[in-house]
Amino acid sequence: MTPPTGRHQQKGIHYDGTAMTLLRIRRLLTWLLTLATLALLLLALASVSLRPAVPHPGTLSSTDIRSIEQLIVDNSPAQFRSRGERDLSLDTDELNLLAAFAMANVPQMQDVAARFKLEGDHARAWMSIPHRIGPLTLYLNLRARFAQDQGRARLISLHAGHLPIPHSIVRVAENLAGDRLETASAASQELAELRHGVSSIALGDDLLHLTLQWEPEVLAQLRSQARQIFVSEDDRQRLLSYYAHIGDIAREAAQHGRTVSLQAFLPDLFAQASERSGSTSAVAENRSLLQALSLYVNNLSIHELLDGVANDSVYSPPQLRVTLYQRQDLGRHFVSAAAIAASAGAGIAEVLANSKEVYDARYTSGFSFSDMTANIAGLTMGEMATQNEQIARELQLRLRDVSAEQDYIPEPDTEGDGMSEETFTEYYSDRNSPRYRARLGNIETMVNSLPLYATLSTEAP
Repeated sequence: MTPPTGRHQQKGIHYDGTAMTLLRIRRLLTWLLTLATLALLLLALASVSLRPAVPHPGTLSSTDIRSIEQLIVDNSPAQFRSRGERDLSLDTDELNLLAAFAMANVPQMQDVAARFKLEGDHARAWMSIPHRIGPLTLYLNLRARFAQDQGRARLISLHAGHLPIPHSIVRVAENLAGDRLETASAASQELAELRHGVSSIALGDDLLHLTLQWEPEVLAQLRSQARQIFVSEDDRQRLLSYYAHIGDIAREAAQHGRTVSLQAFLPDLFAQASERSGSTSAVAENRSLLQALSLYVNNLSIHELLDGVANDSVYSPPQLRVTLYQRQDLGRHFVSAAAIAASAGAGIAEVLANSKEVYDARYTSGFSFSDMTANIAGLTMGEMATQNEQIARELQLRLRDVSAEQDYIPEPDTEGDGMSEETFTEYYSDRNSPRYRARLGNIETMVNSLPLYATLSTEAP
């Protein structure tokens, strides 16, 4: 066959050249893709580690918990309804303690560890975030440096492992987060308002200084919105059902007076929970029951928790004084502690309850061991009511059959009730003293020895 000549030969050369060019481009792209993949792999390896930079602190000690409670009280205003600025200064130990407590009580953060160090007008922070891949656990280790600059604390550098993160990326992330918070849902806007309530953040003298604009209205709105964020439609229906049943019990009890024992509510409510748990979660039923009961006992409307509830007689029960041992305050302490423990966890419930007693000792009615008894019994019930499905169902059956208040709360010892902070300090020194811990231990022993709780705790799987 005669080889191509002239135009045909030139055309063949052109085709061959195009093919070679495409092949070179393909090889170049393959090489670039391989290089990019390798670069990403190296970046990933540079940002993660097989070991955490911050060891997990583990369970907080009772001394740590007492310190957090005192910190809350020391930085609370004497009147929660008053407006104005509040200055808060935290040293390294206090900042680390609050961070450990917060992470231990937020489900998504319980495996995360963080540590801070304040040095003059500088601060350093480390955080280790675990990520499990099969049997392997990798840690994203972050470290940051802050410094006082132009009157406020500013981020100077941020690293993920050995990889420095450019300031431009950090700033863009901060701005995007802030913009989303400002323009998102009503609940998020309340969070944004609270964020703006921190008017200054400064570093100096080995302390973190915060100036808070104390706005009770914003905090009240935030509380209402935050509650609703975590209420699913199923939870909403459960709450409405229990609140309506509480209203039925209250209307019947109101025919005999304006004061009623908590005993009039618990057996009927937990009987309903036991029936409903045949087709749903006993833990979820118990949680909604205690939340609805807490609203009623504290004279709060269902509208405090849920929007869009009809204003009719079903959800407008008569307000009665719900008591334990003929005391309304004990009924409120018990049910509130149970609801908080069921919703947020026993750790937060204990800290809030104890902080309230210390606050009362300083500003209002005085420290009360009988209130502490109701708090401890309530958080024990709330914790067991939501510990797991088996214990939740068994508790429903037992509370369905209780016949007296003494079955779920021991008779409080009123000795020393109403102590001022000065009297408390004189007698007990502080809440880490052996004398105080022994008194508190006696109350815990009385609660835990009640058959309702003692035998139930031994049945945990």
